[in-house]
Amino acid sequence: WYQRRVREAVVSTQSTGDRAFLKELHSLKDRVSDSMLVGMVNHGSETLKNNPEYPKNFVSELRKFSVKLMSIGYSLVHTKDYTDIFIDLDEMILCPWASAGLSVSHLELGLSTLMACYVTAVQNTGLYSTVPVFEKYLRCVSSCLLVLANR
Repeated sequence: WYQRRVREAVVSTQSTGDRAFLKELHSLKDRVSDSMLVGMVNHGSETLKNNPEYPKNFVSELRKFSVKLMSIGYSLVHTKDYTDIFIDLDEMILCPWASAGLSVSHLELGLSTLMACYVTAVQNTGLYSTVPVFEKYLRCVSSCLLVLANR
């Protein structure tokens, strides 16, 4: 059952431009550093820190989450790596997220916050051309994470 769900999610995320997309995604590694990602999250999630609706550890977990998420993306070199991404997402993202006491709704908020932080931050850095690649990766990973989280 699990493997069937994984295959369905993989098929739904693949497109004809996979090789070019993977190359662009890998090139983000040279342009967007881990410290830049953490800075984006810190700046963009400032309003969430004092919101009683969210756990106190939400922003700190989101920082770790963003770095791990991009690390997984940077390691995708071939389309065959798509099947390995699910293991990585489960072990590196979902398990630590759940262990931190965060829910699926927090995951959805984290993904949308991360996208908003990225778009806002790159507008002032000259990296605006990276937004479509980041959006495509985040859309792909979001759907995969939500399928896995709801299993």
